[in-house]
Parts: sequence; C-alpha cells; structure tokens
Amino acid sequence: MAVDPMTVEPLQPNESDERPHPAETAPLWNESWYFDFADATRGIGGWVRLGLMPNEDVAWICALVCGPDLPTLAVLDFNAALPADPTKVQTDNIDLTLEPIEPLKKYRVSVRGRGQAHRDPATLLRSNPVDAEEIDLAMDLIWTTAGIPYLYRLTPRYEIPCTVSGTVRWGDSTIELDAVPGQRDHSWGVRDWWGGLEWMWCALHLDDGRHLHIVDARLAGLANTVIGYVQQSDTGLVELEAAEVEEAFADNGLPISSMIRLEPGGVEATVEIGGHAPVRLVSPTGQLSHFPRAWVKVTTSDGGKGVGWIEWNRVQSR
Repeated sequence: MAVDPMTVEPLQPNESDERPHPAETAPLWNESWYFDFADATRGIGGWVRLGLMPNEDVAWICALVCGPDLPTLAVLDFNAALPADPTKVQTDNIDLTLEPIEPLKKYRVSVRGRGQAHRDPATLLRSNPVDAEEIDLAMDLIWTTAGIPYLYRLTPRYEIPCTVSGTVRWGDSTIELDAVPGQRDHSWGVRDWWGGLEWMWCALHLDDGRHLHIVDARLAGLANTVIGYVQQSDTGLVELEAAEVEEAFADNGLPISSMIRLEPGGVEATVEIGGHAPVRLVSPTGQLSHFPRAWVKVTTSDGGKGVGWIEWNRVQSR
C-alpha cells in the first residue's frame, strides 16, 4: 500500500548528533555549528558560526553583531587552523568555546575576539573593506530549546528554535539578553557555496509562539526545493510542502525586503531588515559567493509579529 507522504512523521536528531562527526574524504566536506539571536526591543541581533573544512585543512570562524543604530561588528577568520577539539578553538585574535550543556536542550557559546566595526555593512562583501574601526567583541550566551528539533531528510542537518540569554560586550557597551528569540543548527556533509546551488534560508519566531523555518534551494533549470516547518507548542510541527519567495536587493548586494508565502496554510510572512551582517565567501580556488545575512522583524498575513534571521547564498563567480 502506498504511503501518503504527508502522514510521514518529521525526523528529529539524536542526542549523539550534537557531537562532531567523522570527516569524509570528499572535497568541501564541512561540519558547522551555527547560532543566532535577535532582540527587536534592544535593537540588536547577532550570529556565531564555526565551520570545519578538514580536507582543506582550514576552519571558518564568524561572530557578528548588528542593529539599526549600530555599526556591524565583525570578528572573522576564514583561514583559521583546523582545531583538534572543535569545542575549544583559539587563534591569535579569537577564543571560541562551544559547550553542549544538555544535548538538544541547552547550549552555551562563548566567543571573544578582535575585529572591526563597519558603518557600511556592504563593505563586508568587498575584498578590502575600508572605513572600519578596530573593536573588541565578546559574547557569552546560552541557547535554550524552545521548540521541536528538526532533522532534514535530504542532508545531514538539524535546526532548533531557541531562546537566548547572556551578555554581549563591545567597547564600553554591554547588552544583557533575557530569553530573546534565536535559532541554532548543526550540519555535516559537502557544502559548496560556489557551485550551481543558491538558496534563501530563514528562521522566524512569532510572538504567538509559532516558529517558521524555510529553505528555498535554487538550481538553474530545476524546480526549487523547499525544506522547513511551521511549529507551535499546541499543534506540533508541520513540514512545508511549498514556499514562494519574493525578494529585492540593493546595488551594494544587501537585501532590502522579502516576502515568503508558505504552504500548507497560505500564510505570508513579510520581513523588515533590522540589521545587516553579511560575509564574503571565497573558495579554495578563488570563486566568490556573497552571503548576505540580516536579522529581521516579521509580520504575517494572519496577524503574527516577531523576529528572526534571513540569509542568501548568491554565487558571484563559478
């Protein structure tokens, strides 16, 4: 008897998936841990990512903070030595600690480093950013699970909606976060930012308790592939069947706006940019991709309001 695909239960990660995974031999095999937060009341958002590329013998470290009344603060290293222990990473300018306090439930991230403050965040998409001031940035934050962990079917990766608490410091400024919305994910497998695949990713958190996650993967000549969910504590998690995405970008490569229509449900989510925190990705062979990321305020067609993060992978040269 055929099985109705809509009756298949969503997948969830195992506690053991929180740990690092054995590297495979394929070029661009990557393992990454990603964390974000957004506090619209305080006007601040941020994200942290550790990416390991063992076959290229390099690690990527990203820690960024931004807001409408803030420069984009960026501590970046795309040529860090591959760490022996991914939970404790140290370079000349960055200290990063990842601590899974309680697997799939609570995760602590501590990062401090020397970076730059960019009044124009679009300069982060250029090869030689100018007009940036040196800054010291530190974050000590805990991500507490606030929903159902979701494991992808098509690739080894999981997403977890969270609340985020802790401290963000730079210069003479200190921000205390108290259970603000956030997301974290962990993935392992081949990740090619410079091939034919482009995408839009977002994780949005509404004041009514809903969490929306959408990936719209785009490969020329093929129909888009959509991955994601709508979840709420009283109704559980429903996987997406389809999504339509409208978006606009400025000439400098930064997003201006986006609207996402979700199925099932027909809900439309419109986002307003709160702060830009893009990065520029260069392959081992010199190919270029722009990776604009922004924290956003979101309004839905059924009256929901909230915040979250949105990103695009936009290949510039292949």
